[in-house]
Amino acid sequence: MRIGLKSGTWLLATAASVLALGAQAAPRLDTVLKPVRDGGTEVVAIEVTAELAGGQGDGLVLSAPVVYAGVRGVADRVQDLVVTDAKGVVPLTSVDDPAAPGGFPYFRHWTAQRAVTYPVKISYRSAVQPAGAPQGPPFGIRPSAGGVSGAGAGFLVLPEKFGEAELKLRWDLSGLAKGSTAVASFGDGDVTLTGSPEKLRQAWYMAGPMGRYPTTGAVDGFSGTWLGQAPFDPAAELEWSGKLYQQLDKDFGYLKPAPRYRVFMRFLDTPPVGGGTALPNSFMLSRAAAPRDPAAEGPRTTFAHEMIHQWVGGVDSPGAVGISSWFSEGLTTHYTALAPMRAGFSTVAEYGEQIDAMARGYWGSEARDWSAEKIAKAGFGSESIRHVPYNRGALYFADLDAKIRAKSGGKRKLDDLLAPMFVSREKGAAFDHEAWKAMVGGELGPDAVATFEKVVLGGEMFVPDAGAFGPCFTREPAAYDVGGVQVQGYRWVRLASVPDAVCRAW
Repeated sequence: MRIGLKSGTWLLATAASVLALGAQAAPRLDTVLKPVRDGGTEVVAIEVTAELAGGQGDGLVLSAPVVYAGVRGVADRVQDLVVTDAKGVVPLTSVDDPAAPGGFPYFRHWTAQRAVTYPVKISYRSAVQPAGAPQGPPFGIRPSAGGVSGAGAGFLVLPEKFGEAELKLRWDLSGLAKGSTAVASFGDGDVTLTGSPEKLRQAWYMAGPMGRYPTTGAVDGFSGTWLGQAPFDPAAELEWSGKLYQQLDKDFGYLKPAPRYRVFMRFLDTPPVGGGTALPNSFMLSRAAAPRDPAAEGPRTTFAHEMIHQWVGGVDSPGAVGISSWFSEGLTTHYTALAPMRAGFSTVAEYGEQIDAMARGYWGSEARDWSAEKIAKAGFGSESIRHVPYNRGALYFADLDAKIRAKSGGKRKLDDLLAPMFVSREKGAAFDHEAWKAMVGGELGPDAVATFEKVVLGGEMFVPDAGAFGPCFTREPAAYDVGGVQVQGYRWVRLASVPDAVCRAW
């Protein structure tokens, strides 16, 4: 899963902002994070102190999510929020946005009731997400093994409409065990970066007695950290993931160079344990703690999926939040199965298992014929419903790939259709549903546009090409149980006569 901002888009805006400010003091946000245990063994909150300088105008509005991607009560867990300036305490009033359906984000806004003079100091304490909260993406801050981890969206109160600024992030680890360290998506320990304060919300944070791969630095720009007892060897799985990251860089090729990348893993003693979610240049894996099994592998499909988000990115879409999942999640699911198999990081049999999961997640869901908008509005309440765009999208892209190969006599494939778009999107070109329809229409004609509108957006059932997954698999009818009712669909079975080497060349 990926929720975040397009990487790199703030660079040109930063330059323009600096020119516009001229001789004025540059906007600056200095933030100190202090995890605290209140005398216990586990972290109970993160205390935050911040100084905001160089603001334009004398108004001030702060915000934090009430709900963020299924994580409830973030703003409710903000305690003792105090804002001061040269004149003393700044009185605040708060108002919440209308609740968004399906667990999608909506915010609480704190507005200063008088003009402020910069610099402004902000202090508060954000309590950890309580055990037993509903399952969802791992944005909430959770305690683990004497440390804490989560996303900025899970605890930070940030200024609105502040524009580009120098962002300084520092850690106070005096409340944690000796030897504890800290890391964010931006780097290890204290860091300074440039961008909108919103950038701090779109990042992972971890502090405590962490494990790390490699012990120091990075391997080809890749590193990872973890908290808690993993059932597998975290260092070995991070080594595998780092090698796959380099392979993905070669396969997609358009990020030059591939960004520095960080993996965060937390193993929790209490639910919700979360899952896997990507943010810019990083992802978090959240799982239940368990005894180490020397023979166990990590969830490598999840590792691959979250890293592939780095290259797949997203598409601008109208309507309800989440409609774009057909692309961001569907295409990522497609390449999660295909790319590691092509490069030998997974077996052909494992590729077949992922195809089975796509088919089961499509025909086996009660939402198999729901429109993209209806699914988006359902939000985070049902994993079976929420994952239909992942699986329907993956089947759609596999079918599209087969059609491109067939029409071109094998001279072109889906990779060739996507490559120019990836490059132009990275350079700032708009990429939306209209652009996608122009792409597939130009490649395959008006029927391809109609299929996209009817199937991907409208929910009309479809049957992918028998050869959608290459020469090693063929389609056959299959029945799926949906709430006690047998639904007729399809599955793809391995043709034993075709060598693995032929499969990997697809």
